Amino acid sequence: MISAPLTVTELTARIKQVLEQGFAQIEVTGEISRLTKPSSGHIYFTIKDNHAAISAVVWRTTAVRLNTRPQEGQAYVFFGHLSLYEPRGTYQIVVQHIEPVGAGQLAAEFERRKQLFASRGWFEQSHKLPIPALPQHIGIVTSATSAAYEDVKKVLATRPNWLHITVAPAVVQGEQAAQSVVSAIQQLHKLEHKPDVILLVRGGGSIEDLWCFNDERIVQAIFEASIPIISGVGHEIDTTLVDLVADVRAATPSNAAELACPDRLSLSKQLPSLVSLASLIQRRIQHWQQQNNHLFSRQSHAMQRLQDNQHWTVERLSHQYQHLVRAQTQQQRLRIRDLKTRLQYYEPHQRLRHDTATLIARKQHLFAALAPSLQTQRKHIRLPNQRLATSMQLRFQTHKQHWLALHEHLLALNPKQVLKRGYAMTTSSNGSIVSSAQSLQKGDSLILHYADGSVLSEVKQTHLDANKDNHAKF
Repeated sequence: MISAPLTVTELTARIKQVLEQGFAQIEVTGEISRLTKPSSGHIYFTIKDNHAAISAVVWRTTAVRLNTRPQEGQAYVFFGHLSLYEPRGTYQIVVQHIEPVGAGQLAAEFERRKQLFASRGWFEQSHKLPIPALPQHIGIVTSATSAAYEDVKKVLATRPNWLHITVAPAVVQGEQAAQSVVSAIQQLHKLEHKPDVILLVRGGGSIEDLWCFNDERIVQAIFEASIPIISGVGHEIDTTLVDLVADVRAATPSNAAELACPDRLSLSKQLPSLVSLASLIQRRIQHWQQQNNHLFSRQSHAMQRLQDNQHWTVERLSHQYQHLVRAQTQQQRLRIRDLKTRLQYYEPHQRLRHDTATLIARKQHLFAALAPSLQTQRKHIRLPNQRLATSMQLRFQTHKQHWLALHEHLLALNPKQVLKRGYAMTTSSNGSIVSSAQSLQKGDSLILHYADGSVLSEVKQTHLDANKDNHAKF
């Protein structure tokens, strides 16, 4: 019996099932190209090498948790699964984690060191020191300006008031970090009052940022320490060799502070019955963890498919909405353009420009018509103007000569001009002019004024002429 042909939907569904089940967990290395980050929060790019390329996406919920931010043209190792978008029949990698290409080499070196240190017995449980139940003095090795130190201080602030804190600052990243951390641990061992426990803490970061905590010098210093050490490096998912050699490993810096000393509230409420329940709680926790792991493994694939379908649905609706908006926008633009063309004739500025052009044309026509008449009138006015200018010039010269004659006559009457001809003018001591010798007496003081100065004199004797003109002798 010949089976019926498959529809495109059925074929695509089968391909989707094969791809997503067969490639549920993959690791791909390649270079990023055509990186885009739209406003939706998703990250789209192409992973390529010298001979092939494949599309990839990082959903928004995953992008916010990435430790490594993808960059155009950089090579990475991508972890995720294949997903097929049925409406277009295309597949792509749904990336869930990104690591630099060099991270694989670091991981290999990590395993080599781990095996080497384990062969030396540094990770043996028998060498680990117990943590005191109620420490009096806690030492902290970290950067004094780090967020991890602030988190530890907040937790220890809820601990008993007798607790004493000593900080040994250290560099916790880079080439100098290993020696700096070793020096800080040794410094705490040299104190007169040594700490009961030491917290070695640092905030989260990439494998490169935390690589100094895999250094042999730090691992050996912790192994040889006589004070128990709690490590709180990075987050719970971060594992370093320091965590393996430490007496207790904490998930985070805050958790390290919590493990070092119980808080005041738990101490006040601690009851003997809690100790008897510890084993039962531990067994139940382990049972729940097993159930959760089993459920997680069963639901992981279903959740991935559901998440992918939801993202594809959102993307399809988003594209449809954007297409609709663009179509409506284009339609409105055409309508507005048509209205603008129709209203352009009635637009006030257009009418004003038309009327202004008409007015200018009429003004030019008027000036052209009046130009011959204005030229004739200018000629009729020019001759009287010339006559008036000539008459004004003659009258100005006549008045000027008359003024010069009056000026010469006035200069002749000026006393200073008379004095220049050899005459003198006589005044009394009070400044009055003396015009007669008869008014003078012997001993009067007189002032004789000349053209170039004055002379003070005294009357000694007066003589009266026969013609009755008086003359005085000085």
